[in-house]
Amino acid sequence: MLSLQDSVFFEISIKSLLKSWSSSSSAPVSKVNKYCASSNFHSTWGKKNIIMSNITIDPDVKPGEYVIKSLFAEFAVQAEKKIEVVMAEPLEKLLSRSLQRGEDLQFDQLISSMSSVAEHCLPSLLRTLFDWYRRQNGTEDESYEYRPRSSTKSKGDEQQRERDYLLERRDLAVDFIFCLVLVEVLKQIPVHPVPDPLVHEVLNLAFKHFKHKEGYSGTNTGNVHIIADLYAEVIGVLAQSKFQAVRKKFVTELKELRQKEQSPHVVQSVISLIMGMKFFRVKMYPVEDFEASFQFMQECAQYFLEVKDKDIKHALAGLFVEILIPVAAAVKNEVNVPCLKNFVEMLYQTTFELSSRKKHSLALYPLITCLLCVSQKQFFLNNWHIFLQNCLSHLKNKDPKMSRVALESLYRLLWVYVIRIKCESNTVTQSRLMSIVSALFPKGSRSVVPRDTPLNIFVKIIQFIAQERLDFAMKEIIFDLLSVGKSTKTFTINPERMNIGLRVFLVIADSLQQKDGEPPMPTTGVILPSGNTLRVKKIFLNKTLTDEEAKVIGMSVYYPQVRKALDSILRHLDKEVGRPMCMTSVQMSNKEPEDMITGERKPKIDLFRTCIAAIPRLIPDGMSRTDLIELLARLTIHMDEELRALAFNTLQALMLDFPDWREDVLSGFVYFIVREVTDVHPTLLDNAVKMLVQLINQWKQAAQMHNKNQDTQHGVANGASHPPPLERSPYSNVFHVVEGFALVILCSSRPATRRLAVSVLREIRALFALLEIPKGDDELAIDVMDRLSPSILESFIHLTGADQTTLLYCPSSIDLQTLAEWNSSPISHQFDVISPSHIWIFAHVTQGQDPWIISLSSFLKQENLPKHCSTAVSYAWMFAYTRLQLLSPQVDINSPINAKKVNTTTSSDSYIGLWRNYLILCCSAATSSSSTSAGSVRCSPPETLASTPDSGYSIDSKIIGIPS
Repeated sequence: MLSLQDSVFFEISIKSLLKSWSSSSSAPVSKVNKYCASSNFHSTWGKKNIIMSNITIDPDVKPGEYVIKSLFAEFAVQAEKKIEVVMAEPLEKLLSRSLQRGEDLQFDQLISSMSSVAEHCLPSLLRTLFDWYRRQNGTEDESYEYRPRSSTKSKGDEQQRERDYLLERRDLAVDFIFCLVLVEVLKQIPVHPVPDPLVHEVLNLAFKHFKHKEGYSGTNTGNVHIIADLYAEVIGVLAQSKFQAVRKKFVTELKELRQKEQSPHVVQSVISLIMGMKFFRVKMYPVEDFEASFQFMQECAQYFLEVKDKDIKHALAGLFVEILIPVAAAVKNEVNVPCLKNFVEMLYQTTFELSSRKKHSLALYPLITCLLCVSQKQFFLNNWHIFLQNCLSHLKNKDPKMSRVALESLYRLLWVYVIRIKCESNTVTQSRLMSIVSALFPKGSRSVVPRDTPLNIFVKIIQFIAQERLDFAMKEIIFDLLSVGKSTKTFTINPERMNIGLRVFLVIADSLQQKDGEPPMPTTGVILPSGNTLRVKKIFLNKTLTDEEAKVIGMSVYYPQVRKALDSILRHLDKEVGRPMCMTSVQMSNKEPEDMITGERKPKIDLFRTCIAAIPRLIPDGMSRTDLIELLARLTIHMDEELRALAFNTLQALMLDFPDWREDVLSGFVYFIVREVTDVHPTLLDNAVKMLVQLINQWKQAAQMHNKNQDTQHGVANGASHPPPLERSPYSNVFHVVEGFALVILCSSRPATRRLAVSVLREIRALFALLEIPKGDDELAIDVMDRLSPSILESFIHLTGADQTTLLYCPSSIDLQTLAEWNSSPISHQFDVISPSHIWIFAHVTQGQDPWIISLSSFLKQENLPKHCSTAVSYAWMFAYTRLQLLSPQVDINSPINAKKVNTTTSSDSYIGLWRNYLILCCSAATSSSSTSAGSVRCSPPETLASTPDSGYSIDSKIIGIPS
């Protein structure tokens, strides 16, 4: 992009740009001005930002120079804005929360662009970055060394200390941003070499931040450590291309410290220096670089053997572990390289002996593990079983840290044994594996060892075993964990064990189906301080594992028994922590989830989550489709938020990917709402109706995708698309079920709930049209109600205070939603209305004075909905009758439900309007036809529907009859 001369010119131009910015600013960055009161900071930065944002770059310069100068100017502006944001935050907030990669995508993109540009002008860019850095720190003296400001001030002056902390926070923020850019641009050194003086400048600055600051403690302590880690990451990047320079600097610094008289300060300084190398990674190729890295490791190993101080020895052990684990994950023939072989032999025996001492075991167990993992095959087989027994003996250690370290050592060793070395003879391998399994999953125990450990570690251990010994893993481990083959009487829930068993089965099946190959070695999961850690998210299959597919991947023998076990687990969990913990349960009323999901319930709910997440990948064998849908629907109102989300996600997956389940899911969810989500839980009811809308929408999306695929594959014949044969099946019955439910929800006295019912009807109309279902005898309810809405509104609008302009001039804009949301109250008691006058009186004698009852009763007149939508109305009658019965105790002041309520009149009156609307729907629908409609069971309305119980008025001839 730029020649050498161009790069030099660019560097001079940028520096002059920085100087002009600094000189034109009303408050240049200097030591004097930076020590002003914090109240002046924001105004100064505000002015500076204006000046910077107005920087103009000559568009006539060469394209490359224009791009680079524009990019750097933008960086300076954005960096200053981020510093300003950081300064406005509380001092206690860590800088990584605001500045780490991933927090600001625009700034991340800017830094990535600078990395791309560095490929063409890295030296100039580095010099300019250093120039920016020094100006931000208020000095151009290259020997400037960062010192905590607060340590130099009087402890008695609280205000001054606060200012010092604020200034210190600014310095640290500058360092943070500077390191973010260095980490990215230094990656380009192999492409664009850098002069040695610049490399040394980076090294000097980084190693200054590794120096221990004796006696420092303050608000910014956490941020100081973060900056040191960031410079360690910079060193890690630099070492990939300038290893010898990094090695020389480290060895020199270490030598200086070793020559000093040992003291706590010197010890801490050595540890800080060692921590500065923790992101150094061995280059696996070419072999010359590999050998150079392990020659350096041997120098460190020699120091490890010589040093007497426990803390330094442990710090070096931690450094070796960080460096060796990535090597262990990738090493193959490299184990035979003499430098690595010598390194292992040099350290192993001494480290193994030291690990037997309690004070060293916690730090040295991971190191012994790594040494074995990078050793030659024979060395590993000769030594690992001895160390394995030590690990197994520590699994029950009272110190949870030690038991966790032993477990992590175990599963890394197991990976090497099974995946890399491919085990030993069958007898020896069986013996080794049985000793591990017996220690982790004791026979007859309900838990695992060690307790309170992330279950994914156990899952990985079994996955490693299954990679080479699938039959052993399934029959000896997974079947035992899932209690396969146990009778109903002896079957009990062992949450952790079953959770592990189910998860590992899913992982193994998925890996075999996707042909993933060998699982990778577990890493330490270190998160880089810059936020650059790359996380590859594994995408698991979501389609049902069929018997045929299980046979293809070699799991047909085990698959049916796992499905039966899943059925038993689900039934027991539903009985213990499912149905009793629904939000509609009386025992759960006024309870917080945090208070209820504790003790034995917590692991059971964790297992429940895993089981629900496994569906539809695994369909439980023994549970009917209806029962499964009912279970999933009920869990959408569970106390546990995560379980609710998983259950609904599973229902959506069934709607989207499983055509033969769609009708059952939709009708099952409707019946669930009618029976379980009563009107005393209005919020739950609204949420349930919203979920119903989403389920219909999932079906709609699936149909759209299918039609699109059909058009792509076969083209469009005669200008019309052809839906799949399955979509031509008569779905009208399930649609009428949903329509009938929506009519019942339209009885609500709450406009928001009625609005949701209208959404349901509209989604059904859209889906009906998309599937191109031929119209039968019944029309869609939404079409009929939209068509009738203008005339119904006209029948009573003159008796309200509403504006009639819209109706007079644009009656076509009046639809069902308009009426459902309309809340104008009647202003006249006269009976000169076109709509039935007894309904009008009914609207008045109840407290709400809601005109929606007039619209509802008008829709239900014999010549309207009952005539054009008889099937939907028949379902509506059945659902409304059920809801009426469920609501009746709430309006009956003599009901036991109201016995403990202080004001029963007010309590029952709140449901009177809804109860009345249900009654109108039931009466209107029940007398519409004497014959039984298809798809519903009709019966005569009960005698209790003749009057509102104890409400102070009745539907007698005086009211129902035409007024005189």
